[in-house]
Amino acid sequence: MIKAISFIFKKPSLSQDQFIEHYENSHAPLARSILEFSHYERNHILNVYDDNPSCISIFKYSSEELLKKTQKILQDYPKDLKEDELKFMDFDKNYYHFVDEEILSIKKFKYKVFSKKEIHNDQLHGLSINKLTDQDKIIFEYGSELDLSTQFETNTVYFCRNYSS
Repeated sequence: MIKAISFIFKKPSLSQDQFIEHYENSHAPLARSILEFSHYERNHILNVYDDNPSCISIFKYSSEELLKKTQKILQDYPKDLKEDELKFMDFDKNYYHFVDEEILSIKKFKYKVFSKKEIHNDQLHGLSINKLTDQDKIIFEYGSELDLSTQFETNTVYFCRNYSS
């Protein structure tokens, strides 16, 4: 499985709730209808602050062939998709990393935490260790049944509400 972790920024003129509403009800269905991936999830950051992403989206591809098919579609960026992204994303700030994923658990959680450093907390369950393929860095991914967003500083830890499809 090939995994990409994308950091998505909202337009400054939108509230986080407006961003989530558009992403979940307009953009995600549109993206699923145009692009091909095996797994698509959005993790909307609850402890979001200025200059930080609003969402961490995960894309998984079952094969190199499927990834290449999606990349080919994006070479001639579909007009509908691009126009929609410009409605709610601060597109030029968005970035992504391909990662080598070490899966620790496949359990599903309502909340997810992404961190550059390992976290030891009894209320967090390790899901994966993601080694960036283009840098010598790691993103730790955790799951939680509880909203612990007020316990984490946003500059090092992103506490998210998970939406999967």
